[in-house]
Amino acid sequence: DCVVIPQGANTGLTGGSVPRNNTPDTRPPTILSLKRLTTHFPIDDGQRVLCLAGCGISTLATSISTWFPDRESHSILGSTFLNPTTAAGIAFGSGGVYLRKGPARTDRALYCKVSRNKFGENEITVVNTLGVEGLEDSDFVEHSGEDAIGALDVYAKDVQQGYRRVMAKSSDSKFGNAKSSDSDYQNKVCENTGEVSRYNADTSGEDCNRSEGKVLILATVHDTFPAPTKKRVFWVSFPDMETTLKFRREVCLNDPKDLPISCEYLDRDSVDIIDRSGRILTYMIRFLGMGDLMGYLWRVKCMIEGMPFSWAPLICDKTLHVLNNWVPEAIPSKFMKAGREWDHHAMVAVGDFGDGSLDCFMERLDAFVKSYNEKAVSKEDEVGKKIISVVEAESEAEVTALNAFRFVAATAFKVFCVGEDLQGVSVDYALPKNGGRSPPLTDSAAEPIKRMRYSHFGCNVVHEDLAYALGVDTRSEKMALKHSVEDEGGKLPAEHGHGTEYNAPDDTKKRWMSMDPLNVMNPGVGGLNSCEKYAQN
Repeated sequence: DCVVIPQGANTGLTGGSVPRNNTPDTRPPTILSLKRLTTHFPIDDGQRVLCLAGCGISTLATSISTWFPDRESHSILGSTFLNPTTAAGIAFGSGGVYLRKGPARTDRALYCKVSRNKFGENEITVVNTLGVEGLEDSDFVEHSGEDAIGALDVYAKDVQQGYRRVMAKSSDSKFGNAKSSDSDYQNKVCENTGEVSRYNADTSGEDCNRSEGKVLILATVHDTFPAPTKKRVFWVSFPDMETTLKFRREVCLNDPKDLPISCEYLDRDSVDIIDRSGRILTYMIRFLGMGDLMGYLWRVKCMIEGMPFSWAPLICDKTLHVLNNWVPEAIPSKFMKAGREWDHHAMVAVGDFGDGSLDCFMERLDAFVKSYNEKAVSKEDEVGKKIISVVEAESEAEVTALNAFRFVAATAFKVFCVGEDLQGVSVDYALPKNGGRSPPLTDSAAEPIKRMRYSHFGCNVVHEDLAYALGVDTRSEKMALKHSVEDEGGKLPAEHGHGTEYNAPDDTKKRWMSMDPLNVMNPGVGGLNSCEKYAQN
């Protein structure tokens, strides 16, 4: 009699898969690490890939680009330098960078549930919706001792040992024809409604989706996607949020058929903080890449911070902050100049997929910018001044620099707070598709020293980091912001999971309880009771 806590790469931000000591539950916790289940292999001539639960998204991205240069995996940017697992992406519904791909989602998986039989014994039920020929439950004779887990294990060992096998195919069954990505997302994200595009409490799809540890995911099937034959990246800057949101509606989300690859937003505080505390981190990603070496250095940092000394948790970030200004600006000056002169910025990547989508997007962009910049400026000394700035990345090195600059934002904020002796609060939330303005802070709220907002702009999923002076009740400020987001029609959390930080809605809790009626798996997540059977007795 114990509880089981599945873990991937330990990259979560909300305490979603950690033992909890402050509960009345007396069952001993068992941590089940899945990060060695790294095998992955293509199926359907590379149109899809089957991944065991520990396969990292960076590892997968490298494999797909090697095996099929004209295709790419779901996640090739974002937190890839931490190499979080594909199973964790499904368990949280994360991965919001790519407008054409949507968040991580699949209805094709192999996962386990725990229930109790008529003899009062706990038993494990294996749910197989992989939909792969040779791995369907119907492919095995009942009571023969053979099953999908054993067959998949043999297949995985063959792959690990370099044996060549005929590439597997999806079966012509209900599961083989099920979704292995969020294929409706392109249309959904372009709807200009008061609904959000995506959020963690979404209850749709197979149980593995957004399960947050209430089932044990062993393997998943994912779509791969066409890689663009040509790509252009722009840093577009705006004077106010109204213009920025209009750009989002009229240029980026005008037509689901020619969406940009990605559209990431940064406000002035984000640019300032990343430049002040994230230069070294940006350079590390630029020159070391997002692969194994970067992951190793991150683990070394975590090991140092876990040492039994009072200074250990802070020494790495203090050092990064002190040395930061000794390092040159991490992105070319043409981008930093725009970053300092304008208050709102969008990093937009656009691709050519052989359907004219790049040309269509460029026509809209040019018309939009022209409609603003050709307007007369009333002040005499500002005649000819640009209202909107567009700066293009002219080399792969500049694209890499911009991506690194954006995706060290969360880490740079932590370095900034530690270096400046401040407290930090981090929240992720989804705003309505027809919204996007900053949720107002209440009149009684403490004034943050910095309010850093950066987002997956296309889907309006916002990451907001607020820095406060020591002594401020940050828990209270976080809850006040949460209520403000909800008053604006937003939902939170959006992609980082409920963990121990957020109380899930009732319908989400009921879904999790039906998956795990004994409360054996990851008890206490999302505000659920942590005791056996949710303390029903």
